[in-house]
Amino acid sequence: MFIGRPDSRTQERMRAMVENPRRRAFWAARSRRRIAVIVMTVITLAAALLLVLPLVVDASWSPIPLISLVGFVGLMLLTMVIAAQVNIATRWVVGYRGVDEFQRAEMDRATLLGHHVTAGLATLLIAVTAAFATAAPGSGMDAELPLAVLAPLVLITAMAHAAFPACFLAWTRPDEVPDVE
Repeated sequence: MFIGRPDSRTQERMRAMVENPRRRAFWAARSRRRIAVIVMTVITLAAALLLVLPLVVDASWSPIPLISLVGFVGLMLLTMVIAAQVNIATRWVVGYRGVDEFQRAEMDRATLLGHHVTAGLATLLIAVTAAFATAAPGSGMDAELPLAVLAPLVLITAMAHAAFPACFLAWTRPDEVPDVE
């Protein structure tokens, strides 16, 4: 992975991957892109549930923590693969400069909306943390309940920050018109 601007070879590889005619044709239909966004969202939520499973189930002396960890890692890897495909479908690739002004304006709007969503989720995260911090002393509350609520919220906030703009574009962009040669 690169930090900052990619070198020309990496940028050309990304451009070839994004502009591949078969891949463009595959992702041309909005319905297919929407299905990918829904699948990615469901898998992310399932990963969040697996993250919490050992906290809400009495997992002492059982294989539940190990199964939960393996399932969480597997689902997060699957989420990353699907998120990469959504990025390709929307031409949301870091360092990619082959978009026109309209597409750049769409990307800027999606980025701004993504920051608003992330800010809202971060505010919710702070509010929930503050609520647990004020309610916990003297209430006899164990740490499992706050962790069971906060861990998935942190995961969902991080995934929304990373994937929301591309998912928004995948959801809202119309069907692509195939190039006629």
